[in-house]
Amino acid sequence: MSSDSSSSSSSSDGEPFIYESDDDGWATYTEDYCFDSLILMRENDPGVTGLYASGSFQHIQEMTDEDWVQLGHDISHNDYLADLNLYETLDDRKTALFFQGLTRSNTLKRINIVNNGIGVSGIQSMIPFLSNSNLVSLCLEGLDDIKTEGFSLLFQALHNSPIERLDCNDCSLDSIEIDSNIIPKYLKRLALAGNCIDAEGCREVAKLLQKKDPTLISLNLDGNKIDDEGILVLVSALQTNTSLKKLDVSQNNDITSKGGGLLLKLVNDISSIKATMQSNHTLQTIVLPALDDDYQIYIYDALRFNVDYYPRRPGPLKVKGAQLHSRQRAVMCRLQGVEQSNAALYKHIDPFILPEVLSLVGRIHGQGELFVALLSSIAGMISTVNREEFLEEQKAFYEAKLKAINADLAAIRNAKSETATLENDQHSRKRLRQN
Repeated sequence: MSSDSSSSSSSSDGEPFIYESDDDGWATYTEDYCFDSLILMRENDPGVTGLYASGSFQHIQEMTDEDWVQLGHDISHNDYLADLNLYETLDDRKTALFFQGLTRSNTLKRINIVNNGIGVSGIQSMIPFLSNSNLVSLCLEGLDDIKTEGFSLLFQALHNSPIERLDCNDCSLDSIEIDSNIIPKYLKRLALAGNCIDAEGCREVAKLLQKKDPTLISLNLDGNKIDDEGILVLVSALQTNTSLKKLDVSQNNDITSKGGGLLLKLVNDISSIKATMQSNHTLQTIVLPALDDDYQIYIYDALRFNVDYYPRRPGPLKVKGAQLHSRQRAVMCRLQGVEQSNAALYKHIDPFILPEVLSLVGRIHGQGELFVALLSSIAGMISTVNREEFLEEQKAFYEAKLKAINADLAAIRNAKSETATLENDQHSRKRLRQN
């Protein structure tokens, strides 16, 4: 067990350091040092803000059931402990005893329980504490028997907590179920790496991305069983999501070039200028499986715009960089399975701003691209001019027809008026003769 803040130092992305999986990361804490920290913690020493325990330590191996309950009590009554790290120490029984004592803690912010033999019953024994805790980070890594039920219990317990980070890596989760009504309100980072999550699991995860006012900024699905169908589910959920900044789908070997094309289309949809403008401009990092270099390159380029120019400028810059560059556009159309037609692209540009667009192409991409753009836009310009002439001719024709119709109507009305006058005169003369 450790006593200083080094056990919760910051990682490179500014987040609290949770767990370093290599041996050197744990070897910095000697058994004597950790045992001394435990004694000082029980004395409520303000210098002890973190504890570390390993199942390899003799004093941990010798702990009785009463000792585990007492350890929970001691932590509950401590005023300074913020970090608790338990490595290969617990099973379901010890977990129940420990959390029987650990009924509350106003200071604990981060708990890391790694490579412990905890199943669903162990998770159940944590629920009373988790439901009322002030934790912002919970790492349950290498618990290979918590199953779908245990994961659902965790989500339910953490619903109203301030939890921001939840790691359930390598927990043999073959499926997950997420109730949209009990999603942790402040969850920012979810790690589910090294499980067996497939497309159905992705549909559950998508609920976190589609909920009103989403909070998730990092999602780690590395090393699961996600295929192209699963990528389609995630991409569909991310079309309108404006919170997620990092997605890790590496080591999912069933993802093919089709999935790569879907991810590329997500961040830079080449099908039209409007589609490009409406692409996802929030994602800044996508950790990909093994795909062709072209996917890696073009996804990276789109993400670079998101990183450098979010939130206002990525869309226009993606249009300039891809839509208005014929070779870039050709490659992206191929990668996304979109039919390429430069003429169709320029046909949808307002002719009044087309000269400005062509000038922009020349300035950004050079004379060669300007020549291509001119050739591609000519058909659209001619088509626009011809259609304008056709419409003018149609307008003149129908105006003449309308004039003729109005003349006929006037003649008919005049004839009716004259007939009515004649009939009135005849009636008047008849009445005079009768009188």
